[in-house]
Amino acid sequence: MEKSLFKPFVTLIVLMSLTLYALTSAVGVQLNKIPGVLMDFPEQVGIWVGNDLRFCHNAEACAKDYKDASFYIRDLDFPDICPNCGSRLYNCARAEKEQLPDDTEFVKSAFTNAAGTRLHTSIVLSGSARDSIHRPQRCLKGQGNTLENEYSLEVPILGRDPLDVRVIKTSRVFRTADGEVPYYGFYAYWFVGKTRETSSHYVRMFWLAWDRVVNSEGNRWAYIAVSGTREAEGNDFEEHIISFVQQVYPEVLSDAFRSRVYANQ
Repeated sequence: MEKSLFKPFVTLIVLMSLTLYALTSAVGVQLNKIPGVLMDFPEQVGIWVGNDLRFCHNAEACAKDYKDASFYIRDLDFPDICPNCGSRLYNCARAEKEQLPDDTEFVKSAFTNAAGTRLHTSIVLSGSARDSIHRPQRCLKGQGNTLENEYSLEVPILGRDPLDVRVIKTSRVFRTADGEVPYYGFYAYWFVGKTRETSSHYVRMFWLAWDRVVNSEGNRWAYIAVSGTREAEGNDFEEHIISFVQQVYPEVLSDAFRSRVYANQ
């Protein structure tokens, strides 16, 4: 190996070893329970009007084969009771509830503008286990999506530098009685920790490990996601991502994180 490449290679190995050690060791690490996000979407942000989602997990009635019945909270007489079977309603799908640690928190909503464009949004907040949240690509593939393209999108936000958001173009085919129906979608997201934010899963994992080793602190990270439909070609859907994220960004941050972000500008 050339000498010029040796030092970066060793540095990379050291960083990877540090990350692996930090993520597998919990000795002396204290969980900081204060997140950088608020687990609640506002009822309206700019031109977008929200409606929180609830899910029934009753496997004998409304969630057979993990096909959960979902409801908009404004359509319910009782926000936590399924109108079909009377079971308790949850903030997440049954599969998410069963597969992720119990202290993982969720909030899901749908926002619509005057033109009828609908965006599905979610915040997933990790608990004490580092696997409470993971790369969204894993779930998207598990749901039967093909990941066509992935890239970063800069969202201009007043009062701070542009926010880097990761965008994934997805597609899949639904089989119906009338034949196959193609579906084209997008999924945009970024991660928020106690004091940091990034659109990179690997950067998040590095800072997660850094805080555990250097600060003996396990921080709760969240990912905020926005998804919807798109045309088969073109990127016109980015306008909706930018419009929504610009409005919702300051509303979902904790007071401490918001003050930190805008104070640094």
